Amino acid sequence: MDRERYFLKNEQYYIREFEFTDGTIVEDAVVDYGSMGTPKYDENGNMINAILFCHSFFDDYSSIHDFDQIFGRDKLFNQEDYFIISITSLGFSHSFSPSVSGLKNDFPHYEMEDLVNFQRQFLNERFPEIKKIKGILGYSFGGTIALGWAIHYPDDMEFVIHFASSHINSGFKYVFSKLSTNILETSIQQNQHDVYHKSMSQGLILLSQLYYLLSFPINYIYSLSPEEIDVSLENFREESLFRDIFDMKRANEFMLSLDLSSQLDQIKCRLLVIGVENNNLSVPIYDSIPIHEAVDGSEYILLDASDGYKEANSLYKIENEIREFVEKK
Repeated sequence: MDRERYFLKNEQYYIREFEFTDGTIVEDAVVDYGSMGTPKYDENGNMINAILFCHSFFDDYSSIHDFDQIFGRDKLFNQEDYFIISITSLGFSHSFSPSVSGLKNDFPHYEMEDLVNFQRQFLNERFPEIKKIKGILGYSFGGTIALGWAIHYPDDMEFVIHFASSHINSGFKYVFSKLSTNILETSIQQNQHDVYHKSMSQGLILLSQLYYLLSFPINYIYSLSPEEIDVSLENFREESLFRDIFDMKRANEFMLSLDLSSQLDQIKCRLLVIGVENNNLSVPIYDSIPIHEAVDGSEYILLDASDGYKEANSLYKIENEIREFVEKK
């Protein structure tokens, strides 16, 4: 995928004025994003091949690189046939967030509609030629945003691919969000300094290592020796130092109240739900299958990703099924 990194162009765009659902209005809200591919237009000048990628909880726009099984040259979503846009979500570092805005704990609490409206307003302003998105692919946290798009703006896209995600924060996900929030709040309360203190970094380290427990397939975790697990935990420790405690706190607070169950019947676009076998965080019977059963006409695929540590690396197993869904008229 190294050669594809060169083609993903990173840019920033500033939304002059953005209004949250609670009425808070902010100015110059930065949007961090990347794009690649070839725009195609109809006879009216409208772009007809835009694909939107929504990233997972601990990532940003650049994590689309992990999906080199389906994004890239000679792949399903290749640069000749599609124009691909990956956006760092509202609330996450580099886009408008507690850390970037400097608001820290005073950053507005956001809802699903805010996450979607942030991306939608950006697309309307930066790419006004996109009247309808070809498709949205959301992974993990990004999968819930993709559902939010389909719920609040059901006519804005042709299809949604919901991968290793959910519609509700329950079970292990709720426990993770609750414990994470407690860790972060304690770290913030203990810090009485005007500058970023090491107590905050320690909170992020604990959060990242807690996430470790849920982020890998069960079979993969049990295949590791204690020494290998120690190395993985240390890697998570290092990655945590690049995150911001206030960004993570707001994101966890959002997750605590996530429940789209009563809104799933508003989805009208074509929907492909991809569940992942042996996943600790997104369990098909509780997360993927209920969405499939609630949305008329949706399709469901169960992916066996037990032979690797990243679900995206196993997408080649169902590439033909995904292609059939995408190209269906």
